[in-house]
Amino acid sequence: TTSSDEERFERRKSKSMARARNRCLPMNFRAEDLASGILRERVKVGASLADVDPMILDKSVKFVKTCLFFFFYNYAFEIMKISKTLVARALANECSQGDKKVAFFMRKGADCLSKWVGESERQLRLLFDQAYLMRPAIIFFDEIDGLAPVRSSRQDQIHSSIVSTLLALMDGLDNRGEIVVIGATNRLESIDPALRRPGRFDREFLFNLPDQKARKHILQIHTRDWNPKLSDPFLGELAEKCVGYCGADIKALCTEAALIALRRRYPQIYASSQKLQLDVSSIVLSAQDFYHAMQNIVPASQRAVMSSGHALSLVIRPLLERTFNNLLVVLHKVFPHAEYSQGDKREDAPSLILDDSEDENASSIFETGCHSGSPKKQSSAAVHKPYLHFTMSAYHQPTSYRPRLLLSGERGSGQTSHLAPALLHSLEKFSVHRLDLPALYSVSAKTPEESCAQIFREARRTVPSIVYMPHIGDWWEAVSETVRATFLTLLQDIPSFSPVFLLSTSETMYSELPEEVKCIFRIQYEEVFYIQRPSEEDRLRFFQELILNQASMPPPKRKQAALCALEVLPLALPSPPRQLSETEKQRMEDQEENTLRELRLFLRDVTKRLATDKRFNIFSKPVDIEEVSDYLEVIKEPMDLSTVITKIDKHNYLTAKDFLTDIDLICSNALEYNPDKDPGDKIIRHRACTLKDTAHAIIAAELDPEFNKMCEEIKEARRKRGKFWNFNLKKYLLYLEQVPEEPLDLIPPLVVDHDRLKKLLDLLVKRSNNLTVDQLERLYSLLSQCIYRHRKDYDKSQLVEVMFYNFSCFSSEFCNRIWVAIFLY
Repeated sequence: TTSSDEERFERRKSKSMARARNRCLPMNFRAEDLASGILRERVKVGASLADVDPMILDKSVKFVKTCLFFFFYNYAFEIMKISKTLVARALANECSQGDKKVAFFMRKGADCLSKWVGESERQLRLLFDQAYLMRPAIIFFDEIDGLAPVRSSRQDQIHSSIVSTLLALMDGLDNRGEIVVIGATNRLESIDPALRRPGRFDREFLFNLPDQKARKHILQIHTRDWNPKLSDPFLGELAEKCVGYCGADIKALCTEAALIALRRRYPQIYASSQKLQLDVSSIVLSAQDFYHAMQNIVPASQRAVMSSGHALSLVIRPLLERTFNNLLVVLHKVFPHAEYSQGDKREDAPSLILDDSEDENASSIFETGCHSGSPKKQSSAAVHKPYLHFTMSAYHQPTSYRPRLLLSGERGSGQTSHLAPALLHSLEKFSVHRLDLPALYSVSAKTPEESCAQIFREARRTVPSIVYMPHIGDWWEAVSETVRATFLTLLQDIPSFSPVFLLSTSETMYSELPEEVKCIFRIQYEEVFYIQRPSEEDRLRFFQELILNQASMPPPKRKQAALCALEVLPLALPSPPRQLSETEKQRMEDQEENTLRELRLFLRDVTKRLATDKRFNIFSKPVDIEEVSDYLEVIKEPMDLSTVITKIDKHNYLTAKDFLTDIDLICSNALEYNPDKDPGDKIIRHRACTLKDTAHAIIAAELDPEFNKMCEEIKEARRKRGKFWNFNLKKYLLYLEQVPEEPLDLIPPLVVDHDRLKKLLDLLVKRSNNLTVDQLERLYSLLSQCIYRHRKDYDKSQLVEVMFYNFSCFSSEFCNRIWVAIFLY
């Protein structure tokens, strides 16, 4: 009947749903949890965990602790996927505590996608249904941008349907109750905006890159087990250099530095295909190893776009350090958030809170008589005061009015190449949005006006932030009138007290800039910083190290012949096998025994077939010694089919090869004892050869090669477990004779005229007073090349003369250019 058909259909549907739900179980539940009383008050679920990816839970990590680490120690999280994995592990572990566990479901965005139409939507509904049945529950979507991308005309209808289904399921959580949905992504702009409204994803947490203090702590964590330990000053300097590195980058930096140190100490490992024995204690890391490791790693902040900030280099720092310190003083006046960001934020944690001081004259927001206690007497002024009249607390947060700063100076003063990047480096906690000509015209699909508007929109969304405009004079001349008007409009639309800092550089003097640019940066508000040429003291510090120290260094020591030849290293001892636990040993032995049991059953069948064959009756039993008295004198190791059966029962055969060895022994014994003379002996020899061929043919035809390979592996594994490694240590520990040292030539004395070098230094400082930073760098490079070319000389007299000559040529060329410019003017 119709009713019975509907009942059968409902039963089949319920069974199908039950099987589907069994494949969609929480990751933090074990089989014993499902069988215990944890789910006593919930709907019964299946115990199959086959489709659930295992995750190792660290029970020492709590979700509350993870949140605290995120707010105060963001170095504990790694940006992008690793940070999300850590939160997921902490969440899963926290949900597994107590008697009433919280079901934790973790799915990647791609896991829910399917090639069948409608299957992805079905998987989502099953996931939410299972979470409802096992409530309270948490659903964690990793890489949610792959599941719910932005719906647009370029997206196909399938993705739109999946996004709509997810939105509908999340909207229905109000009726389901006790279900929390969490999403994680590293592409926030790729998520459909409908997911980010209240009621769906109510909170957004941003995992920022670690600052200098956090990077130093991360380095201490990754190097705490090193022996010897790295010094604290070195870790501080290394953390300062690693701007833009995330936790994973810092970990990779330590690993890469260790590999470089290994490669430097033992280059032989790349020339040998065998494992060599190394002395790990002789591998000592140096600062140069970390320097080379930093050259090989692209930090997180530069994987998508190039970072605009970097610290002053060690070479240029003596020349611009004084100017940079003065620049920081001006920066703190114009943009006080910079000084606030360099302090300890934990002391001023509520940076954006309202003034919570109690106002006795404030009007009550409740109806008269709705609250207990006697009502306060309100003044006439308080009655007319607006209820929602709040002001930002100046005590907790600095305030700046349209912060702007222009670094102006003549071309080549280092404002764009050194000072502005160093300033951005000191403001690493703020997001930097570069607004230059490549940023406007690099994306062909967007107009320059759209790119400009997007940069300002992102800057306002990530306040406090920085809009960096290098070469603003050239930028202003290159763009169109529409882009200029768009820029001025967007700049004016920024709220007055919004901490969006506009930083610009100009390669021309402030007086030569267009009037519109002058209106942006006002001199009377100290928004223009003039870059003066380096002083005499700056130039002295700049050239002092190069002239007095590097120019007088002795040549590098010659390597001895014994050191030039690579050290011959012994072969490393094979590593012992991993020790298995008792459970693993028992499981492995059970599997091996099952395999060998199948082998014994097969060999018994083969032996029975051979023994019942009338042709091989003479080989089925041992030879009667009473009838053949001299048999044992000729045959030292007798064998027959009954003995083979006994050995099978005693588990003496681990492979079919061992079985065939005894069959071959029966044949060889028959051939040896029965010479080819008597006709009876010829029959025995013929049947023995037939027995051998028949046994080999049966094994080759009926034994699975894969099964035979498994038996061979079991035999080899048992041989290794039953014997200790017997190595001749002396053979591996004996070193080959080292290459005899060749006699070294006598080292000549080092000849350095220090007075001549001091005279050169004084001349450099005095005659370079009219040079810009770029010209001073060029002169520094010219003198450095002279030192490099004469680095092997013990007599530095020629070096000093060459440096004098090069400086005089450089100075003459510069002076001639000045006179030509004056004459033409």
